[in-house]
Amino acid sequence: MTSPESEPVFFAPARGYRSGVFCGLLLIFLAIPAPALFEDNPAGARQAGFGGQAAALEDPLSLYGNPALAGSSRKFETGAHFLSSERTTQGPADFVSYGVWALLPRMAYGRMGTLSIAGLYRDDGGVLTQKTISFGWGTWQLLRGGSGVVDLGANLKILQAASSAGDSAAGAALDLGVVFRPDDKHSAGFSIQNINNPSFSVGALDDKAPMVLRAGVSERHEDYTLSLDLARRTASAGQKGNVSFNPGVEHVWRTQRAGLLFSRAGLNLAERASALSAGLGWKHLASEISYGLAVPLTGAVVPAHSLTLALRFGDRDIGAEYERLIKQEIKYRKDLVEALDESARRENMLKEELASMKAEIDSLNSRLKDTQEQKASVSSERERLAAVVRRQAAAEAELKAMAEKRKADKMKQLKYDYSVDWQSYLKLKGGGAPADVLKGSLQRMLAQYQDSGIDISQATMELQGLVR
Repeated sequence: MTSPESEPVFFAPARGYRSGVFCGLLLIFLAIPAPALFEDNPAGARQAGFGGQAAALEDPLSLYGNPALAGSSRKFETGAHFLSSERTTQGPADFVSYGVWALLPRMAYGRMGTLSIAGLYRDDGGVLTQKTISFGWGTWQLLRGGSGVVDLGANLKILQAASSAGDSAAGAALDLGVVFRPDDKHSAGFSIQNINNPSFSVGALDDKAPMVLRAGVSERHEDYTLSLDLARRTASAGQKGNVSFNPGVEHVWRTQRAGLLFSRAGLNLAERASALSAGLGWKHLASEISYGLAVPLTGAVVPAHSLTLALRFGDRDIGAEYERLIKQEIKYRKDLVEALDESARRENMLKEELASMKAEIDSLNSRLKDTQEQKASVSSERERLAAVVRRQAAAEAELKAMAEKRKADKMKQLKYDYSVDWQSYLKLKGGGAPADVLKGSLQRMLAQYQDSGIDISQATMELQGLVR
């Protein structure tokens, strides 16, 4: 019979086994990345290719990083984006996200701006789902001055988080942004995301959406774009806040008929979340598709993938449009030249007729002097002379009318040429032509029509705006 003192010795191995299993489960639990709430992950493949969201990058999806940038979109745009990553801006994670957006240019209270509507769905491995609906407004050239243009923007976001156990929590967040454009090549932006730092309690998860302070600059040239971004985040997902530094570059490869090709590269330097990124894009007519890849520089090397499809309504084939305008102009010029030739021919005929009538008048006057004694024929000759004088007056009036018509035709031609040049300038401007090209076009128009007598105030004011 076993004594009570021996029982602890008999069960000691089992207790040690249970303790080991508990410690192992605890280590496995701690190794699993904690889900984070509503972090500022890259929105779209272009931002991912640049290294992350940007506060000054002129792009439709920049509305997520800086709501003031949405105002620069002057056409209705919409699209969708996808992101699969095992790392957020705060550290390790495992999630996929899907998003859609739309930009609608509008005028409110006499000011131009752009309304942005966006939706984002994120799935953290089935453990947690996050939904975001955003409504924003970005101004367009709100404050203009000699040193540049300042625009403001705001996003109101409705946030909802739900766990796999059925628990959910909802809240709201506010983003504010400002962008300064000293010229058409440079932009500087600053934004505050999740300014109210909303908190959520979902099951065992009690966390806050991190507040993000973001500042950035970008420089655009004809064939490349440079971007530099700096962001500061508050703590979330059990991690302390971090600071990220994001330089990026994009190069444009132009083709004759296949649209534009883009190559991108960027770097994200941040504690627990450093990565090297690259991307490709293709834009043709009104559509654009982009792909982004980010490779972590620390921890497990599992690349993140991003894909974006964008549609811009209102874009047209500029080459075909110019060809159509040129054909119309050639036809109009041909018709006008024929009308001018006909007017010149009739003018020559009238001049010859006037010369003939003048000779006839001189002959009649001579005959009238010779036949003054013949009273019977004097009356007839005078009537004939009066008829010739009336014909002469009618011919002179018709000649004057023809001269005025030709002058009016020439003025009409000048006005039409100016309107064609103006429409061509607007096409260049709408297509995103550089400021030097726009200035050159306006200066040529002013030099050509300066003393023509037609109204060129539109081009004058536009050139003044560009010079400022």
